[in-house]
Amino acid sequence: MAFTLQIRQKKLFGKTVLDISSLAHACGFCYGSNNDFYILQENEESQGTAVFYNPGRIGRGIFFDGSKAREGYYEISYNIRTTKADIMDFTRLAGEMERRLGRVEMYCVEEERAFSIRELEQGIENFVMFNRKSLNQFCGNKEFRSHILTLARWPYTLTEDKVALWEACTDLSDFERTLHGLQALDVYYAKPRLLQKNDTKEIGAFYALTEECESVFPVRADGFLNLSELKVTEGFVQFVLYSEQRVLEGMFPYEQFVEELRGYDVRQFDGDHILIPPMTKAELEDLAGKLRGKGRVV
Repeated sequence: MAFTLQIRQKKLFGKTVLDISSLAHACGFCYGSNNDFYILQENEESQGTAVFYNPGRIGRGIFFDGSKAREGYYEISYNIRTTKADIMDFTRLAGEMERRLGRVEMYCVEEERAFSIRELEQGIENFVMFNRKSLNQFCGNKEFRSHILTLARWPYTLTEDKVALWEACTDLSDFERTLHGLQALDVYYAKPRLLQKNDTKEIGAFYALTEECESVFPVRADGFLNLSELKVTEGFVQFVLYSEQRVLEGMFPYEQFVEELRGYDVRQFDGDHILIPPMTKAELEDLAGKLRGKGRVV
């Protein structure tokens, strides 16, 4: 569910084409494009679309679609259950687009009505209340096996304590602080390389951990978000030394890798991921040696 605003330029000729980079800069946003795992590729756009986010208060992001810009047509949207900051930034983005495009029509798909910038600004508190109630309902749904949100930079699986807290929250302040805190970290968010065997069609997920890089890894090899719902049969990890441009010998079973990490000051990142501290070359070599000792190396 989203709040989608269609913005159509009224002038008949000489349609204005908005530049994503320039628009982001004017609003103080960063931008990027999601890959297949909903991890943002910074400073990239895809066929006239991008995800904007405010680096000072990172939430779930604002989706910008300018694929029909030459027809004078744009769409911007935010996900329902978003932060107050995102709603305010969304309104500011709409205002900047109107300033650049001139006379426009703004129409909300979900509410089936037109909006002006003034109405968007005056409605912020009502939008915030609606999103807070939606967050309460989402967290209160006991049928979900897990509660997952796509954020501006990467997916987030809520922990049990956050589910309980946000089911009863009366404002979005902790929600906003939490989403920003998770995404403001300078970390590598691991994504798998998926390979399928020709004979059995089984799918393997392959990860790489490098030295001197704080990293977010899933607890399970199949703990990534991908809407095609691929079923991963096995997971493996290998270690890369970028400083020497080489890969340590061996590709190790993912479950054994996660189990062995317990001795390396790893902490919880969210409900499905762990945060691995920067590891030195010596620590990676030590970890590889321990995993080789367990017997199964690919």
